[in-house]
Amino acid sequence: MLYSKPMQAPRPTLRTLAARLGVSPMTVSLALRRSPRVSAETRERVQRLAEQLGYRPDPFVNKLMQHLRIRRSTRLQASLCGLMDEWPEPLAQRHRYTQRVLAGLRARAAELGYTFDILTVRDRAQARRVGKVLHNRGVEGLVLLPRVRRTDMGDWLDWSRFSVLSVTSSILAPAVHSVVPHHFDNTLLACQTLVEQGRRSIGLVISRAWDQRVRHRWAGAILWQNTFGGTRPVPPFMGESPDLREDAPALQAWLREHRPEVVVTDEVSLDSVQKARRTLPARERPVLVRLAHDGPHEEAGIDQRSEAIGRTALDILAGMIVHGDRGLPAQPNMTCVPGVWVEPD
Repeated sequence: MLYSKPMQAPRPTLRTLAARLGVSPMTVSLALRRSPRVSAETRERVQRLAEQLGYRPDPFVNKLMQHLRIRRSTRLQASLCGLMDEWPEPLAQRHRYTQRVLAGLRARAAELGYTFDILTVRDRAQARRVGKVLHNRGVEGLVLLPRVRRTDMGDWLDWSRFSVLSVTSSILAPAVHSVVPHHFDNTLLACQTLVEQGRRSIGLVISRAWDQRVRHRWAGAILWQNTFGGTRPVPPFMGESPDLREDAPALQAWLREHRPEVVVTDEVSLDSVQKARRTLPARERPVLVRLAHDGPHEEAGIDQRSEAIGRTALDILAGMIVHGDRGLPAQPNMTCVPGVWVEPD
């Protein structure tokens, strides 16, 4: 007796979903990619039916469509934009991270066929005007650049219109994917290198605001080193002013009391630390190490490879645009780019 194999139901396609819903296949495709060009109601209807029917994209067709979208994006010069703060002097001169990240962003954007512009957004009121500019320019992707202070930008723009990515830890909201320096590992690398060079006491000098900005990752690594790494414990110096200018007496007292062999600090605080160091007798002056070495190598420290951060961020943002990933992600991911140790020039 012969038994016939039961026929499997045909695999649902975009056309299947479109026919059931009475819309075009293009509408279904846009809705599945959460495009703002389709109303929220239609997106929900399409996604609900796709889940009910067990719709899955054909990987071969999906790969082809990604290729076509990349070609189309290149041909139409899809527009990307970086949103940056207005940095006052002398912070603007010291904080070179942003300029190096921008160099990486621009270079990679040009290689992939995107235009990349910069707009300054100081506050919520200005962001409203910038939103109109972004719309008129047809901007698809945004890169959030470092802010002078930690900032909640959650209600500054309609984020659902854009693919958004951050290259800083200074943004409190919105919660988006980010590409940042590997602050903790970079600091441990600096400590391990210093120990190998025979240093036995390492002190961190930083403002409280900057410590919060990097989410305590520098301080955490220094405390780990001085607790478990075999170096003499030195309490971190946390200043109250952004560049430590107003903390000079307290910083000088800290240096005299704790006598660290090495002081690690950031670019913004460097001038103040150098001045405080010069108040000590020459034989008691600690070696300076920069944890954000984004300028000339006058001191040893960590080069955060900021251009690589910019290039990595652009690659991720371009992929988000190709896949139609707009708005705020349900699960923001962080990509940490490791730095390298550099000796003085």
